[in-house]
Amino acid sequence: MSDKVIVDLTENLSNAGEPIRYEFEYRAESGLLPYPNATLKNVTVQFAVTYLKPNVKAEGTIVCDVDGYCDRCLANISRKFVLPFCQVFYKDGAGDGEYFYSGSKLDATKSVNDEIVLGLPSGLLCKPDCKGLCPKCGTNLNEAQCDCDKTPDNAFSVLKNLKF
Repeated sequence: MSDKVIVDLTENLSNAGEPIRYEFEYRAESGLLPYPNATLKNVTVQFAVTYLKPNVKAEGTIVCDVDGYCDRCLANISRKFVLPFCQVFYKDGAGDGEYFYSGSKLDATKSVNDEIVLGLPSGLLCKPDCKGLCPKCGTNLNEAQCDCDKTPDNAFSVLKNLKF
């Protein structure tokens, strides 16, 4: 397991147009997750790299496990995410993209980190239809119903008392 995703392109550069598969076990940075009190573990990067003269295209998936708490009900959960990965790396920084390679080395670490940040959902849920906690009594609504008044508060009701 490494904290970098670095590809040796020697074989790719001599076989233009032919995709070559790579797989990495990656130890991602701790601050990538948008979820508080969650950990990212078991990150596997799998992609095929194709030399396109002069650029390099990497296409595949990032598989990662996230341990944390549901944003709605606070249940302890472990979720596996499979994120698509498709990126073009430009030779020596030429081109419009911010990802590049030099010589026969491709450091894909930044692009993998960016895909993790952008690809994960904004909320971590135990299940898509999680009902969450009752805002009045705290009952986990996935496990039981409560007897609290469900009538929503009207935020504009204070306007009734205004005198003009």
